[in-house]
Amino acid sequence: MTQEQCRRSTTCHHYTMRWLRLAPASHSTAGLHVGGPILELACGTGRLTIPLALDGHEVVGLDASYPMIRAARAKADKSRAKVEFVVGDMRRFDLGRSFSMVIVSCNSLAHLTANEDIVECLSRIARHLVPGGLLAFDVVNPNMRDLAQCGNTAERSNTKPDRSFVSGSKELIAYDPVQQVQILKWRFEELGRKIPPVALMRLRAFFPQEMPLRLALVGLELAARYGDFSGGHFTGCSPNQIYVARAARTSRISSLNAHAST
Repeated sequence: MTQEQCRRSTTCHHYTMRWLRLAPASHSTAGLHVGGPILELACGTGRLTIPLALDGHEVVGLDASYPMIRAARAKADKSRAKVEFVVGDMRRFDLGRSFSMVIVSCNSLAHLTANEDIVECLSRIARHLVPGGLLAFDVVNPNMRDLAQCGNTAERSNTKPDRSFVSGSKELIAYDPVQQVQILKWRFEELGRKIPPVALMRLRAFFPQEMPLRLALVGLELAARYGDFSGGHFTGCSPNQIYVARAARTSRISSLNAHAST
């Protein structure tokens, strides 16, 4: 493995560790009990869920993909992490319990391209938070130059548990400015062996002014917004939009119902 490959192979690990630092910090800053339950949506194979559990948190991971959940359960068993993994759609889930914190990492909200799906997901999250509970998530800060010039490529990387290197090339092949949807194509190479490209991926582009409005629409208050995983100030040039939102101290829905009954 070359020096450049080694550098890129640690990208995923660094991203994970930054999220693990951000989540508990936001959790304790809000004055919540550190041991309060955490829900991760779109948890995949447990890249964040399992380390959080090993750190002593009560964690539930939800993902729509059964193969992902099956892999996550196997990883949790191997590491002896106590995690509940659930197969479910983050637009329609109902777990019958509340959480002190909900996490949606890795730009996962961008997989919801329709406005109604985004609102429904955020509404479900709000319903699952205890009063004063936190939602922490990240989305990409759109690069207008890239969106205007489809066909650009950017390198990405991932690292398997056995440290074998996987290189990925991402190509933005189309962008719908009305729907704010990007269409991307990924190609991968593992230790010099080319892998057939995956299917085309559709991702929503979220612009900075719209997310606070979406949060307010479902009764969540914007508590913080960062431009990177070190807690840096958000600017137009920031690569990410990292949000921490807080649920109302009292149930907004209960208050509305009580008012309607009088």
